[in-house]
Amino acid sequence: MKHLIIAEKWKSTGIVTIGGILIGAGLADCLFAMNQLDLNQIARGLTVFSAGLTILVIMDNSKTQKNTEKIQQEAQVQLEKVAEQLQAIHQSQQITEEQVREIKELLNKSDT
Repeated sequence: MKHLIIAEKWKSTGIVTIGGILIGAGLADCLFAMNQLDLNQIARGLTVFSAGLTILVIMDNSKTQKNTEKIQQEAQVQLEKVAEQLQAIHQSQQITEEQVREIKELLNKSDT
């Protein structure tokens, strides 16, 4: 389990690093192209920049989705516990109502 967590961290760190490098390279390419006014190089730089930015956005969305799923699972477990407690309360209430009815019947029988 610990090995899997370490591998997952290395993988995500590597992907984020690649995204950051692409952003930096794209930005640098655009800045160098501005001096020469080379529109093709500026377009390439913006494309590389956008690829890096896309990678980082996808990684962030993936982390957010995992956290959201974890929160939803925890909430589901809590809701199931609450449902069990409500069911127990309902059953207890039915037993109490039945006992009250039996007591009333016994009182009515003893009065007659």
